[in-house]
Amino acid sequence: MAAMPPKPESRADKTDPARSTTTSPIQNLTEHSDAPTPVFAHLDAEQARTYSLVLAAAGIAHGLFHRNRRWSIGVARQDRAGAQRAISLYRAENPMAPDHDAPPPPSSPRSISALYVALLLIAVHVAVTTSRQKGALISTFGADARQIMDGDVYRCVTALLLHNDISHLLANLVGTLLFGTLVSGYCGWGIGWLLIVLSGALGNGLTALWYGGQHLSIGASTGIFAALGICAVMAFWRRYQHHGQRGRSWLSLAGALALLGWLGSSPRSDLAAHLFGLTAGFGFGALCLWGLDRPTSRPLQTASFFLTVALLLGSCWWGYAKGGL
Repeated sequence: MAAMPPKPESRADKTDPARSTTTSPIQNLTEHSDAPTPVFAHLDAEQARTYSLVLAAAGIAHGLFHRNRRWSIGVARQDRAGAQRAISLYRAENPMAPDHDAPPPPSSPRSISALYVALLLIAVHVAVTTSRQKGALISTFGADARQIMDGDVYRCVTALLLHNDISHLLANLVGTLLFGTLVSGYCGWGIGWLLIVLSGALGNGLTALWYGGQHLSIGASTGIFAALGICAVMAFWRRYQHHGQRGRSWLSLAGALALLGWLGSSPRSDLAAHLFGLTAGFGFGALCLWGLDRPTSRPLQTASFFLTVALLLGSCWWGYAKGGL
């Protein structure tokens, strides 16, 4: 296939690949019985226009779709292999062509929710360290493996809010701001934090099952490594969906394991809790991919946020009632 001719300079070409009728022919998918399936996604206007021309030259019916300032191309299911082959041939003959295989950053609006969570962790730490009942609070709300096995599952959640000292808190604040922001960018400010709390709590529960006896752990790091696991799964899937990146998609998961070994295995760290948190994050990240294949509505994000708040408050109330504080 020959290289595509240079496009004429026009304002329409720079903003809307479907607007030019002379250089960007787009065929109608209604002639096919099968519903169109996305074959190329996360394209800018130039990439969408170029790929549309290639598919039109190959006689493959397709449609262009625009969302969140990015473009995707859909073809009938029976034309998917042919469309991928046509674009692969074009890219082989035009190595300088725009690369659609590079995954974009998270598409959700930027969220500052991680900042509020960091402030919450600071407030809880100040309240606990200045209390005359500091030891009793940690004993009541920490992730005591024996007590969790005996039914005090609220500890799996409340332990995420407690820290030993200022250095422990500062390290987890950095992780919260980094990975919490990424997860809320991928999943939304409500669903993202619900996933982090649930996976962090599951990590603490698995840690209790692992030790089974006298073991007490506190800190948000289990939830932070859970957030890392969610991010790794999201990054893996974004790359795996692109034909040219499948071999490198596994690097996201390998990178998460490398961070676990680098950051989560220091002498003062609870490696088991970090490992189980990361594993829970992998699981909830996969669940999120399965259940959230479309943009989520604001009511769903709001409901997830209030569910997270209810989970935290309910766990704290359970601990106060149990400990008689």
